[in-house]
Amino acid sequence: MRHLGAALGVEAMSLYRHFPSKTALLGAVVGRLLAELLLPVPGSAPWQALFRALARDYRQLLLRHPNAIPLLATLQLSNPGALGAAGAVMALLRNAGFDARTSFYVLATVESYVIGFAYWEAGTAGQRADGRQRPPLPPGADPYLVEHWNEVSEQDCDAAFEFGLDVFVAGLERAHT
Repeated sequence: MRHLGAALGVEAMSLYRHFPSKTALLGAVVGRLLAELLLPVPGSAPWQALFRALARDYRQLLLRHPNAIPLLATLQLSNPGALGAAGAVMALLRNAGFDARTSFYVLATVESYVIGFAYWEAGTAGQRADGRQRPPLPPGADPYLVEHWNEVSEQDCDAAFEFGLDVFVAGLERAHT
């Protein structure tokens, strides 16, 4: 709170007028970030298309706000800011015919996938975008990895993300039948 107060040019104690605790402040940040997501309306399109669109939108949100990735990665479901997005995913899956337990497992798994991918992308592929060179791979690294290490592009990240999303949806479709 002291650092935030200093950055805003106010005393840390004045922040407590608006937020009773650091936890409440972080909850408000999460709520503000997740409010940027376009939440699916179950039944408005096939569940697979809505699911993919939400995963893509979440990844883009994380890439727009890479410093928030650790905050969202450690987010508790009890956080009021997370309830709307989590509820939308649950409603989408329940409407598609998945039971409550499976829907919850899917929520946890896809959130982990998207956050993990965006975290990797922001730290690995993003290094090229901001002009820094990636550190070299250690001796003995797989030759195919070495060959492509410094050539990972935004298109490669998009393709890799879509590949994972395809695998995820295909697995859900198989489990669904």
